[in-house]
Amino acid sequence: MVFSPKYFALLTLLVTAMISACKTTAGAEPRPALLTRMDQTAQDTLTQAVSKAIGSKVTLAADSFMTKPSVTIEPASVNKRNGRIIDGRTLERPSHVDLMMMGAECYVMNRETGEKIMLEGVDCKPLVQDL
Repeated sequence: MVFSPKYFALLTLLVTAMISACKTTAGAEPRPALLTRMDQTAQDTLTQAVSKAIGSKVTLAADSFMTKPSVTIEPASVNKRNGRIIDGRTLERPSHVDLMMMGAECYVMNRETGEKIMLEGVDCKPLVQDL
């Protein structure tokens, strides 16, 4: 069985295109991320995004998303006027928010609802670097 040079050229082109397509889509998959720096702008942007993602105002620690790609937000407790908690139990479950990357874009995602909030002006890096 003899193949023409055009056949080999076409086959080479198709294989190259398939390999290239695999590499370009692999970098665009969502993956956990960490912040590269935390300044006041990043803190404000993250606080607003996480608050929007869970539907409640939050206060984030200064090192949120610096060492772990996720935070757990405990529900606020209801206090009496004297500062004591009305009931020691809460039926609300904590919310989990993840810092993610897709390509070069960073976003926070509510793990329970899947809602994604894109982050502008926040620098992050993948949790695990590509080899």
